[in-house]
Amino acid sequence: MKTNNFSRLALSSFILLSTATIDSFAHTKEHNNNPVVKKKTIPGIAVTGDNNLFQHAIWDLGPVFKTAYFNWTFAHNPTGSEPLLLTANMPDDTVLANGLDPLASALGLGPDPALVDASMVNTPLHQVTVTTDPNGFGRGYGTGHRATLPTTLEAGTGAAATRALPNQPITKGEWYKAKGKVVLKCFADGTGKADISLSHLIPHGVYSLWTIHGVMINGKPNMAPYPFGGVPNVLVPDEDGIASASRKLGYCPLTEQELVFIDVAFHSDGNIYGAVPDAPFDSFSQPMGGVTHVHIEFPVHVAGPAPK
Repeated sequence: MKTNNFSRLALSSFILLSTATIDSFAHTKEHNNNPVVKKKTIPGIAVTGDNNLFQHAIWDLGPVFKTAYFNWTFAHNPTGSEPLLLTANMPDDTVLANGLDPLASALGLGPDPALVDASMVNTPLHQVTVTTDPNGFGRGYGTGHRATLPTTLEAGTGAAATRALPNQPITKGEWYKAKGKVVLKCFADGTGKADISLSHLIPHGVYSLWTIHGVMINGKPNMAPYPFGGVPNVLVPDEDGIASASRKLGYCPLTEQELVFIDVAFHSDGNIYGAVPDAPFDSFSQPMGGVTHVHIEFPVHVAGPAPK
């Protein structure tokens, strides 16, 4: 009986070893058919907006964009109607709010601030209004109606529009704990792949992935967002704020010089707008900074650190 058991164990081990060898061989063959020709790991950092950390440019973007930056996240101002610009010396318990960057409006990236709903300015991020049905029947009717929603615990019923838990005030200290890493690979056939790992995001928040490319708009250099890896480009972190994604690409991101950043954007209103991060000129959406806030940014093609 002992001999039979030993024989069975040896046979099982041989089968497992053979299977592993076959799998390894298949992986190697696949790799050799389309080998990796370039690879780079890029750390991501929590930001105040594109190329912005506490009102200072992070990177030199080259001779065209230089040290331009935007504000997409602000400090709540409890005693005024306008939010405050986030600065490094503010306490960690500072509550974050939405707001509008005047430079973005001047560049045509958003509407005239005078035309923007007042709820899109100086509202704490966890209380930003959400697209909903004013009649309570789950139909928007194209009205663009927005309302502040209770949490699922506060509503006490499933027949209501609610926000997912925890939905607590988002503070400066929590926001800037966020970290990320992207591993970019380019293959011999000209395609690419990205593996992204993220931590300390807003638990159960809605996020999306974007590339920021240098482009020409109306004959002038500008920057434009594109869905990274195609739509859907949505992430929802778990209760610990952890999320990850893998995307196959039809190009090599390490040789596409127009690709400046990879952005991870938080949607404080819980909305996703397809192949654009927001729809600022439509009634159902609001501009960047009002409902969409870049949380983590990866520099892909920058000239270097911004001069101090």
